[in-house]
Amino acid sequence: YELIQEDDGHMPVLVSMSQIAGRMSATIAGQLLMNSGGGQGILLNGLPGVSPAAVVILGAGTLGANAARSFCGAGAQVTVIDVDLRRLQYLDELFNSCINTMLLNEHNLKRAVAFADVLVGAVHLPGRRAPVLVSRDMVRRMKRGAIIIDFSIDSGGCVETSRPTTLRDQTFVREGVIHHCVPNMTAMVARTASYALSNAALPYLLAVGEHRLPGALQLQPALGPGVAVFEGKLANPNIAAALGRPVEFDFSGEVAV
Repeated sequence: YELIQEDDGHMPVLVSMSQIAGRMSATIAGQLLMNSGGGQGILLNGLPGVSPAAVVILGAGTLGANAARSFCGAGAQVTVIDVDLRRLQYLDELFNSCINTMLLNEHNLKRAVAFADVLVGAVHLPGRRAPVLVSRDMVRRMKRGAIIIDFSIDSGGCVETSRPTTLRDQTFVREGVIHHCVPNMTAMVARTASYALSNAALPYLLAVGEHRLPGALQLQPALGPGVAVFEGKLANPNIAAALGRPVEFDFSGEVAV
């Protein structure tokens, strides 16, 4: 589902899930920052005379933008880091300069991670493993009791110390930092996620149901990137590259190798 991609690069199912995850981030962080959540006992939005939590978001895509929206709405101090300057400019205009933006480089990353009360990993490369941007040494230099929410764990994680957790046991502590690394966090809001997933995927599913997959691919070419295996043959180039195998089937319906 999440690899379905339109010609303009839009990924309708992934966007819906990313919006949900991003908007959940402030709720998750607010709970973990409390003493009862194992955090430093920080109120996310602060109060007069007391600074709000410092939140650093790695990635200015759909998830990162929605996380920024969620944290800004909660009153936190938000910094977004990305390699794409145009995307940072867009967010700066979108939030009317109410967030800080930083271009991704080693110096900025180390400085931002060190002052973060909450670090949100929102890095995504469609069909590929997320790059590890935050090293163990950077985590070691973070504040004791700081929070890492690594949404990139779905594709391997963007923090070296991350490992997948579950909805039953959502966090662990490593290097004195609380890690929250639950794949598919949208399952926490299953009703909302189900509606969003159905809204995004239904046109493609109807096409498959009416025309079978080969016919649906002609009517809905966006389905192509979402096909991982067809009739036992590997069809997705990114997955094939990750496995070190050749593509065995292309989307025209012909055997590639």
